[in-house]
Amino acid sequence: EGLIGFFVNTLVLRTEVDGELRVRELLQRVREVCLGAYAHQEVPFEMLVEQLQPERDLSYTPLFQVMLVLQNAPQQSVEWAGVQMRALELESGTAKYDLTLGLAESERGLVGTLEYNRDLYDRESMERLVGHYQQVLSEFIEKLEQRVWEVRLLSAAEEAHVLRQGNEKRVDYEVGSSLAELFERQVEQRPAATALLWEERQVSYEELNRRANQLGHYLRRLGVGPESLVALVMERSVEMVTAVLGVLKAGGAYLPVDPAYPTERVQFMLEDAGATVVLTAGVEYEAGKARVVRLDQEWQEIAAEPETNPESRTTADNLAYVIYTSGSTGRPKGMMITHRNVLRLFASSEQHFQFNADDVWSLFHSYAFDFSVWELWGALLYGGKLLLVKYWESRTPEAFLEQVREAGVTVLNQTPSAFRQLQQAEAEAGGASGLKLRVVIFGGEALELSSLKPWVERHGADVPQLVNMYGITETTVHVTYRRLQASEIEGGSGKVIGEPLADLVLYVLDERMQVLPA
Repeated sequence: EGLIGFFVNTLVLRTEVDGELRVRELLQRVREVCLGAYAHQEVPFEMLVEQLQPERDLSYTPLFQVMLVLQNAPQQSVEWAGVQMRALELESGTAKYDLTLGLAESERGLVGTLEYNRDLYDRESMERLVGHYQQVLSEFIEKLEQRVWEVRLLSAAEEAHVLRQGNEKRVDYEVGSSLAELFERQVEQRPAATALLWEERQVSYEELNRRANQLGHYLRRLGVGPESLVALVMERSVEMVTAVLGVLKAGGAYLPVDPAYPTERVQFMLEDAGATVVLTAGVEYEAGKARVVRLDQEWQEIAAEPETNPESRTTADNLAYVIYTSGSTGRPKGMMITHRNVLRLFASSEQHFQFNADDVWSLFHSYAFDFSVWELWGALLYGGKLLLVKYWESRTPEAFLEQVREAGVTVLNQTPSAFRQLQQAEAEAGGASGLKLRVVIFGGEALELSSLKPWVERHGADVPQLVNMYGITETTVHVTYRRLQASEIEGGSGKVIGEPLADLVLYVLDERMQVLPA
């Protein structure tokens, strides 16, 4: 007798989701939003767009990117004699929106389809999304009085899988008893090899060990032993490395203090840490009640101590150093790091880098920044050379580049911002002639892949290898590894955080420390 048509208008809904609301309250809020929208549903979507004039972009639709279609109108059955009919699902091959969830009532309950933009999502992610949606709906039904933030995306089975999956891959490493002990093994194997490069001076492993032993014996006479904290207030120099080794050989732990720090910060650190001894060199410093040892002025007395290795009193679980955070989120906090933490860092990284005695490292960063721990021990635990970079050279890309060339640095560690300046200086100097780099390791800041395009255009990403590592002071320098590929750098996008080191497990948590899904 005739055709019946109906017009479908797109209705834009916006709901503010507050984690402190109870589920019942959120559902009431959604109901009010929907009823308010239905009251004005005759307003054409096109008119809404015309009136609001949103910023237009060909990559996404204006005002909303996710659509829900609920088919709950009664399905009238039509019967024609001798004709069988069935519904067909039509595949357009094109996603109209980022996500479209279509639901329809049936005898089996709600059935649905999910259409998604493959430029944004993959099938595995969407399958997880459907599972999380069902999980949330189940929790809404069962726990109307719980807070919204308490609603879990993960089912118990999926959470168990996430936790188990990380631990199944983890490897434990046997480590030596202390950093000083492993350094002494290198001294035994290559006493005449160069350990430090400083200005025109080359310091052998034997000489560095001898001076550190004398300081270690001297500090023991001052009462330094396991769990004792000795503060260091000095510039980068041979004396600084000697001081670090001397403190560890005495059995203590070192607290690096940058001489450029404000007096108030220095005083807070010393009092908060309870350091009883302060080592300085080339810096005039008064430390109140703490015993101040001026290495440059008192070395003659220190040199009277034995040159032999002090008998070890240190275990892997004793403190090695304490580095204070910046305090940007409140008061600075002293991170207490053991020998085991540092030794396992290198044990778990060896498979990626194969550090060895032919490597030349640069101590580019302040010893009060934990990137320096990686630079210092990466050289000295493997018998390599360590180029000590003066502060002004670290702030002058042209001077540092020349140092890297002259010393034949093979392992370069840089924050992304410092490397941007270095690659600019390298480009202005006409390229990488004379560089012997085999790996450049980034850390300390978020890395933008696009910033490496100029370097890759000149050198590629194979020699030297470009590696991004992520970590914080609390977790001992680095916790993840990611070797970067030229193709992703040229494309400007990629996953730069990478995989956890072999002895670690990585979890993503929300602000309330709940495990999140993949």
